[in-house]
Amino acid sequence: MPAARIRLRDADPTALATDAATRLRRGELLVLPTETVYGLAVLPSHSDAVARARAWKGRAEQQPFTWHVAEARDLQRLAGTLPAGIVRLVDRYWPGPLTVIVPARDGGTCGVRLPAHDFTRAVIRAAGEPLWLSSVNRTGAPPLTDPEPIAAAVGDAVTLVVDDGPSPIGTASTIVRATGPRLEVLREGILTTADVLQTAARLVLFVCTGNTCRSPLAEALARDLTARTLGVAPADVLAHGYWFASAGVGAGPGMPASEGSLAAGAEIGLDLSAHESRSLTPELVQRAEQIFCLGRGHQRAILAEMPEAADKVKLLRVDGLDVQDPFGSDLRAYRRVRDEIRAAVGARLPGWLQR
Repeated sequence: MPAARIRLRDADPTALATDAATRLRRGELLVLPTETVYGLAVLPSHSDAVARARAWKGRAEQQPFTWHVAEARDLQRLAGTLPAGIVRLVDRYWPGPLTVIVPARDGGTCGVRLPAHDFTRAVIRAAGEPLWLSSVNRTGAPPLTDPEPIAAAVGDAVTLVVDDGPSPIGTASTIVRATGPRLEVLREGILTTADVLQTAARLVLFVCTGNTCRSPLAEALARDLTARTLGVAPADVLAHGYWFASAGVGAGPGMPASEGSLAAGAEIGLDLSAHESRSLTPELVQRAEQIFCLGRGHQRAILAEMPEAADKVKLLRVDGLDVQDPFGSDLRAYRRVRDEIRAAVGARLPGWLQR
C-alpha cells in the first residue's frame, strides 16, 4: 500500500506529530521534512525498522545513520566531552544545516544534527528519543527534496510522508568531524569550510593603527610560530582551532601590507601579499578571545568604546612597552620591528595554546 501523504499546512501539527511518533514506535518508516532535505526517519531502538531502512537505501550495516535531536542539550545524551570548537559551532548554527561527528559516550563516534524544522523536532520530542534520519535516496544517488517524487520513490516502504513543500535549502547539511586534534569538514553544504573553521576557532586578534605594518606582521608571525609548535603547516592552523587576524583602529579597508612589512616578512618566509587592511569593529572585539595591541594608544581606543572588553585586551609586549610604528622608515627599521614582534608573540604564544 503506498505511503499516506499528508500536507503539513492542512494538518493539525500537534496531532500529526503524535501520530508520527506512534508510527515510529510501532517500527514504521516515515519521511519527515527538514530545512535541508527530506529525511527517511526510523526509531534507532527498533532493530527491524532499522534493517528495513538500510535495505531500502542499500546502506551497509557498518555505515551509521545520523542522530537527529530535538534540543541542543540532547547532544550531551549521545556524546562524550565536546571539543570547544564544536561547542562554538552548535551555539552558532543549531538549529540548522550542520551535522557534527564527535566522540560518543559508548566509545565510538556519532553524527548528530538539530534540524531547523519545528514539526520534525516536535516528532522527536513525542517519540521520546533521538531519531535516525537519512536523506531520501538510494546510496550514491542525489537526495530528493520534493514530496511528489519522494512519495513515488518510497512506495510502500514507508507508511507516511509529511509534505511541507520543496526543501527550503535543498542541499544536505555540512558535516564536520571532530574526533582528532583538528576539525575536518567532510562535506560542504550551505555552510562552507571557511564558515565552519572560523566559527569553531578561538580568534586571536592583533591591533595597530592602519593595519598595514605592525599588526599584519604580528598576525603572520603568530600563525607561523603556532604552526611550528604544533608541527603542522601554517595553512592547517585554523583547522586546529586557532584563527589569527589583525585590524586597525584607524584603518581604511582593503589596503595592502606596507612594502617594508612585505620585505621584512619575506626575509623569514612570511608571505603578506594577500593581506588587506580592515577596520576594527565592535563585532571583531566581541568575537575575539584575546586582543593584543601594538601600542597603548590602541588599547585606550578600544577600551574607550568597549570597556567591557578589558579582560581580553592587552599590549602585545609583556613588559608593557609599545612596538613603535615603522611606517615611512627604511628596511632596517622594519626588521627591528619584525624581530621585536616575533619575540613578543613567542612570549604570548603559551597563553593561547594552553586555553
